[in-house]
Amino acid sequence: MASAAKGKGKGARRAPGPALRTLDAPLDELTRDRLSVFLYVALLPEETRALVKELGVGVPGFRTEALGDVERCDVVADEIRAHPPSAGPVLAALARAFGAPPLAHHDLGVDGADDLLSVGGGDAALALSLWRVLSDRSPEVRGRAAPLLDELAGHYFGPPEGAGRGGTKEAPAEEDPSARADRLDSALAQAEKRLRDVEERGEARAEEVRRRAEEQREKLQGALREARARESQALEESARARDEAGEARRDLARARAEVESLRASDAFSEAQRARGEARDLAGKVGSLESRVERLRERERELETELERARGARADPAAEPRGERSPEVAGETEVSEAETWLFPVYTREFYDSLEGWDRRVQRAAFKQAHLLALDHRHPSLRALPLEGLPGYYRVRVATDVRLIYRRPERQNSVEILSLIDREDLDRYIRQAKTRG
Repeated sequence: MASAAKGKGKGARRAPGPALRTLDAPLDELTRDRLSVFLYVALLPEETRALVKELGVGVPGFRTEALGDVERCDVVADEIRAHPPSAGPVLAALARAFGAPPLAHHDLGVDGADDLLSVGGGDAALALSLWRVLSDRSPEVRGRAAPLLDELAGHYFGPPEGAGRGGTKEAPAEEDPSARADRLDSALAQAEKRLRDVEERGEARAEEVRRRAEEQREKLQGALREARARESQALEESARARDEAGEARRDLARARAEVESLRASDAFSEAQRARGEARDLAGKVGSLESRVERLRERERELETELERARGARADPAAEPRGERSPEVAGETEVSEAETWLFPVYTREFYDSLEGWDRRVQRAAFKQAHLLALDHRHPSLRALPLEGLPGYYRVRVATDVRLIYRRPERQNSVEILSLIDREDLDRYIRQAKTRG
């Protein structure tokens, strides 16, 4: 019967255009359920079992042999959708089972596809196909149904009576009514059996579809419950984060209020005053130490002059070199007054004292005092700062320098800053920016 259905005569007409190739069907475009049900209705169980083995797919935790027809179709569909080249073995199995696709040489169009699906989707597909061919306007097309009708007659009614061994038919004899009735009863019984088989397969398939729908619904419900749980957890974490942020803002506000209160308190004011007084006292201490040092130098000079006077008394003929005339003493005092500068200790200088130990601070005040007494004293080693006219630096320690400035047309010296030697370039850049 299948051979008769697939047979084609020499006079068959074909629409222009190349025929479809068997391996051209893009099965990976279908959804999982659509592809799975297509495999279920198109392939036999042993064919799907062979495909699962060939593709090497399965369900974790289950043996491949224990999978049912539906489960095998599902895993094959998943494999094709994940890896489209895996559709090759499936299309090859369809080609082995059915040959080429129906109407491969004709362009179906949308209407033709709807008609073909309508015919093939029911139990009367064979009857509808025969009806269409027998209704055609071309006698040649109508004649194509004869071989299939003969094969159907032989299948349901048996071989024609009087057929010889060589295949020639004898003259038909008149059929007995009872025999004809028996034959019709047998055909009716076969038709009823086929109808029951179709109904049973339809019920089984409907039950399978219902079961799969229930499983899908349970999966969706589980996913929905999990998503809602994650959403609830995210909302709780967000609320907790907002509470923590609010508490942190309140703590910050309290800390700022405490700082403002501390700054406004009398204790803070007293501390600031004490700090200023400490700086003033440090300046006074430096001045006193410089004065003490100057008195010591004066004492040494007096001791030297005393020794010279003693030597002069021992030798009356010697000239008293240690004694100075009033004119010479007056000139010395005038020269010292001309070299003396009024020291101006700036706020910048007091701020720069922080961080240095007391030894360096005392040395800074000593150099500042000596600078006020005689800015040309050789021990100061004063050097001008490059790029800053009127700015000079004095060595206080190995890596410590004292910066001062002599204003134009003023008999004073501004003590500016006590800095590290490595910060000289930075200080010059900042001074240029301020200027």
